[in-house]
Amino acid sequence: MLGITHVGVSGQRGFTLIEMSIVLVIIGLIIGGILKGQEIIESSRQKNVITQIDTVRAAINTFADKYNALPGDYGSATARVNANLSDGNDNGLIGANDLVATGGAASSENIEFFNHLNGAELVSGTTITQAIAAGFGDGQPLPTVAIPGAGMTVVYGLHNEDTNAARQTHWVRIHKGVAGVTSGATNGAFTGRSLFQVDLKIDDGNGVRGSARNIVAHTDCSTAAGAYVSLGNIQSCVGVFELVQ
Repeated sequence: MLGITHVGVSGQRGFTLIEMSIVLVIIGLIIGGILKGQEIIESSRQKNVITQIDTVRAAINTFADKYNALPGDYGSATARVNANLSDGNDNGLIGANDLVATGGAASSENIEFFNHLNGAELVSGTTITQAIAAGFGDGQPLPTVAIPGAGMTVVYGLHNEDTNAARQTHWVRIHKGVAGVTSGATNGAFTGRSLFQVDLKIDDGNGVRGSARNIVAHTDCSTAAGAYVSLGNIQSCVGVFELVQ
């Protein structure tokens, strides 16, 4: 009869220091790749936002050259641009309080601004609609931007943070929520870091002067003197960018 020999297992072998080092290096590479990927995505968003601002600036200049009026404020837009538009009051301002008749409702020229540009085929990604805007994109007259959940409106005047270098002019404003944009906690589109980088690319990197500014007094945005909190990572900042340069 053949004998059967049982071989016992004395124990399991653990990881060597070399193997553990290799695992840690791999984990480090994965984390580094994720962080680098996030940087690339954020940089791409910033470039896209700047491109969108430049597109609107070019569109308003083209519209003004063609019709000798500002989009949104143009009093003959229905007759000369697109029959589905509403006419402005031709006072030279794209005013949030300049109401225009829109199918029995009251909208405002800063909403009609994008309707007029769309009707003149100078921008895309918006919808000509008689409804008062309730959001950005998706059948609304207000366009989205490259920042998720955010979009553009147009305003005229000064802002809370403009006291160092006040400039009464038209601005493209980028934020979340079509109203209540002074509340950065709920409607901020930028972090202090990202708005600083956008401002630095197109202006002077100061949040209270120049053609690019922060308008929300939030601890993660910019100081009263205009220095951005460049390490701020809370999305609580609302940026405004001079429209007509």
